[in-house]
Amino acid sequence: MSGDLLGVSVSGLIAAQRNLSTTGHNIANANTEGYSRQRVDMSARTPQPRSNGAIGTGVIVNDVERVYNSFVTGEVWENNSLSNSLNVNHNYTSQVDNLLSDPNAGLAPALQSFFAAVNGVADDPASASTRQVLLSESKSLAQRFEYLDDRMNNMRKGVNKDIHAIVGEINQASHSIAKLNDTIIKAREIGGGSPSDLLDQRDRLIAHLSTMVSVRTSEQEDGRMNVFVGNGQALVIGNNAANLVARNSRSDPGEVEIAFKSEGGAEALITRFLTGGKLGGLLEFRKGVLDSTQNELGRIAIGIAKSFNEQHRRGMDLNNELGNNFFYESDKHTPVVMPMSLNRGDTLVQAEITDVDKLTVSDYQLDFRSGQYRLIRLLDNEMVGTYSSLPLEVEDEGFKLSVASGSSIVDGDSFIIRPTRMGSDSFDTIIHDVNKIAAASPLRTESSVSNIGDGKITAAVVKDVNNPIFDKVNNKLSPPFVIRFVDDEHYEVLDNSGNAIPFKLAGTPEDPGIVKNEQGDAVPADKKADPSAPGLSTVIKYDPKNGNEVFPLPDGTDFGFRVKLTGTPKKGDSFKIEFNTDGIGDNSNAVSLSKLQDMAILANKTASYSQSYAQMISRVGSKTHELEVNRDAQQLLLNQSVERKEAISGVNLDEEAANMVKYQNLYQANAQVIATANDMLEELMNAFR
Repeated sequence: MSGDLLGVSVSGLIAAQRNLSTTGHNIANANTEGYSRQRVDMSARTPQPRSNGAIGTGVIVNDVERVYNSFVTGEVWENNSLSNSLNVNHNYTSQVDNLLSDPNAGLAPALQSFFAAVNGVADDPASASTRQVLLSESKSLAQRFEYLDDRMNNMRKGVNKDIHAIVGEINQASHSIAKLNDTIIKAREIGGGSPSDLLDQRDRLIAHLSTMVSVRTSEQEDGRMNVFVGNGQALVIGNNAANLVARNSRSDPGEVEIAFKSEGGAEALITRFLTGGKLGGLLEFRKGVLDSTQNELGRIAIGIAKSFNEQHRRGMDLNNELGNNFFYESDKHTPVVMPMSLNRGDTLVQAEITDVDKLTVSDYQLDFRSGQYRLIRLLDNEMVGTYSSLPLEVEDEGFKLSVASGSSIVDGDSFIIRPTRMGSDSFDTIIHDVNKIAAASPLRTESSVSNIGDGKITAAVVKDVNNPIFDKVNNKLSPPFVIRFVDDEHYEVLDNSGNAIPFKLAGTPEDPGIVKNEQGDAVPADKKADPSAPGLSTVIKYDPKNGNEVFPLPDGTDFGFRVKLTGTPKKGDSFKIEFNTDGIGDNSNAVSLSKLQDMAILANKTASYSQSYAQMISRVGSKTHELEVNRDAQQLLLNQSVERKEAISGVNLDEEAANMVKYQNLYQANAQVIATANDMLEELMNAFR
């Protein structure tokens, strides 16, 4: 009996000792990050059967296992991944927000100063000093665009550098997890139990991995942990780890893309599938904020250059010459088309902006598949359209594509199109002579001093200086025009030789119009021999109530400018339209240039330059605020999930202290039983002496 008692007591003593050791281990690791509280799993030994019933044989220690909940731990990993993603995205986005909204470094003050200088020229067009101020401010505006673009390019380089570093950390963590998988299996084979500390170490690695990218895990039957990223790529399978590769994009060397490299060496691009963690936050910032903001800034630069150049060319400078481009023609030269490095055909594609107001802030991808071109807008991954051949004009997107060189294109060839990205970088002033600023209109209008009516003619509004009447070589209007009233209700437009300019006239029964008869007299068209046939006329009916837009002529003949007659002219009254030679005091074109500041030119003619920039600041600011709110909310969720995990797996020192006392008493009690069994054995032995 005493022998049985000794065996039972020894098992209890060993169990108490193991519990004391485990409790001490818990206390020692109370502040160890990622440590899971351990407990001893015990069960009663198999009892010995007796004729009068089974007798217990003590306790056995089955295992020392950790207190662990896989669902709660997975929740911590997921929240950790989202929290890091939002935090990184917010940090970078707030930099863009601060840059754009800075009252000194942003575009708004430079744009305001530039148009203030334009207004200065409009106020005093003959002043060399106001013209010099305009050139200086235009240069400052170009430098501001360049500065903002450089800052964003530096951010892009920073993102690329961070991506390389994070991918390196991911690979290091994945290989460590694979090694631990192997170590855990070996530990189980040797010890036969659960290697809790090794499992915690593996969980810490997965938790660290989740800070860098969103992961999914699954445990094999043998205890190995598999880790997946992207849309199902196996980063870790058992004790084998694959690699992620960060490399320069095949379409743009300045962009970094991420490929999954399997153990066999095969690679697959997974950049667009990676989410969560610092890596996901960087990729989301690059696509959702940096790309669109830099493209939008470029669109504003292109819009300013194109519209200002168009209006400036409609003016006349101090040398009596028609205006030239004021800014570099970024609309023609900045769109970039990059072929994929894996293209097998030799075709190169080029892009040209056709309509600035329809430009978006997106990049595009042109793919050649099954004999057709597919154009995809990358900002929202929407299909713009399919096309059978090039060239093609994408009217709704504001640009056209054509073949630059090459004659072969192979199925699978692809191109990245960036219509506006380089707009800020290429924005520059190309006029450096104050005399070349075209502040005046090339045309002037005047009423004859001998007029007896109260008719008036407006200043000419130039629409197209490429019209043949503008003689750019000799700097004159060829011909100049005279408008002469043949009676109180009709007028003719005369050229420089005094001849009336004829135009085609299709009369109607209700209003046959005015034509010339054989003698050259103006008569109604119904007086001709064949009133149903259209004739030539030089006489135009005047509307004294509403006035007349003189051009285009009734048959659509257009000379590239507009003037309007108003009032009630009399027969013989005349008005002259001629080249504005030596019109140094004329500010007509400068006024038109100043009006561009508030004109809705961009975004389908819904926003001016300033409004477009303000909308960009508002969009980035709203995104920053949204990320800040989501980041704080996600941090709360992360804290709550960590607290739930700690409540389950964390070490409670008060509880462990109580356990220490309990197991100490248990140890002492079992020791006392051993002492009692020893006394009983000694008494029995004494009985035989």
